[in-house]
Amino acid sequence: MSQASEIAAFFQDPDASSAVVMAANQIAAPLVQGATLTADETVMGGGLRVVFFILDASPSMEDVADGLRNGFNNDFVPAVRAAREDDISALRVGGTAFSSGAPKPIWVASDGTHFHPFNQLPELTAKDYDPNRGWGTALHRAILDGTAQALKYVAELQLQTGMDVDVDIVILTDGANNEAPRDASQIYQMITGRDKTRVRYVFFYFQTDYGLGDPKEYATDQLGIDGEQVQSFMAKPGETPQQRAARFRALMQVLSKVSAARNTSAVVATSAVLQDEELI
Repeated sequence: MSQASEIAAFFQDPDASSAVVMAANQIAAPLVQGATLTADETVMGGGLRVVFFILDASPSMEDVADGLRNGFNNDFVPAVRAAREDDISALRVGGTAFSSGAPKPIWVASDGTHFHPFNQLPELTAKDYDPNRGWGTALHRAILDGTAQALKYVAELQLQTGMDVDVDIVILTDGANNEAPRDASQIYQMITGRDKTRVRYVFFYFQTDYGLGDPKEYATDQLGIDGEQVQSFMAKPGETPQQRAARFRALMQVLSKVSAARNTSAVVATSAVLQDEELI
């Protein structure tokens, strides 16, 4: 069975059986761990959700790296915190940054914890995310590896609590895959074969000086991501640094709206952000 098939099988197993957990453990490298739920969280009744970010750290993202790190720390995190004030679900966050080869886990604590309660999420720093050290764009591998890491932790939470766990896998990139595995069919099989009631893929495309002509078509037709969860933030000819910064702020606003609530689509969130900007 291929890696993609094993992950798809996990998605389709509502009970997260021990056999599936073993498969997830074998797929995920390095092994991941996360914060266990507190007693208060297990009786909240609002459900459990894991949000996993896959961030493009290829060299073409170098000019916007500071903006991305600052956006996460100063815009995204406060916005999600404010939106979740009345939310009674438990939320855990983790992620990887990718360029060539194996993705690099981000937000890893000194004790090896990869997944954190949202109110304890460390800042995103150059240690975690630095396109200066990047080379290619191993997007397919990052999606496979990131999915496996997220699902390993999801399986642990589900076995620990006996509750179903939702998972959001959020991809932020400025290009298409150009490294092995080059065939997107296994990614498409994995994403379209999942249990959509439990697993959501979100694709944000932020165009820099390089990129795709039609990122939405790439995400939906080649990767299999639901069009409602694909949003492009395309560059405009002659764009100034200030306009690019505004584009990044809009991306972060949409990202926060999608991450704060399980049922918000990227398309709906973008529409709301644009309406808010028009009122300013």
